[in-house]
Amino acid sequence: MGRRSILLLACVAGTIAMTGCGGGEPVEPLGPEVDLAPNLSGVWELTAFSSQLVTAGETLEPPLISGTFILRQDPPTGSEAMGTFEMSISVPDGFGGTTAFDDSGTFTVRSDGTWEQAGNLNQAKGTYTLEGRIFSVIVTEPALAVSTTVWQRT
Repeated sequence: MGRRSILLLACVAGTIAMTGCGGGEPVEPLGPEVDLAPNLSGVWELTAFSSQLVTAGETLEPPLISGTFILRQDPPTGSEAMGTFEMSISVPDGFGGTTAFDDSGTFTVRSDGTWEQAGNLNQAKGTYTLEGRIFSVIVTEPALAVSTTVWQRT
């Protein structure tokens, strides 16, 4: 084998080694892992409620208050997930009875702790925490809706 043949063979071998075997698509490197939005689907029972407007900032607990929060969530798309909700909260009306707040609509939850809801009664933004079976929503806007609700999965 001549010198020219050896060089040609070396070039061909190097080209094959660089392109890999099988001729498939190049493998993309994995990017940074994305924290998926949590799955909040289920029925939640109200365990605490406070609001500047409704409770004058006082935190109320059962039996003074009651409520349910039903969430149906689509699978997350990366760090965000969307779904629908039905919510009912009953609070003392100050006259010996109760007032019910019923709402339904859509929500968006993100892995960074942000929460948005677009209901028939209330559009709100804020944050949430999820610790085991306890889910809290802290509404920070609009000003009239500022509140904290704490829910426990049933």
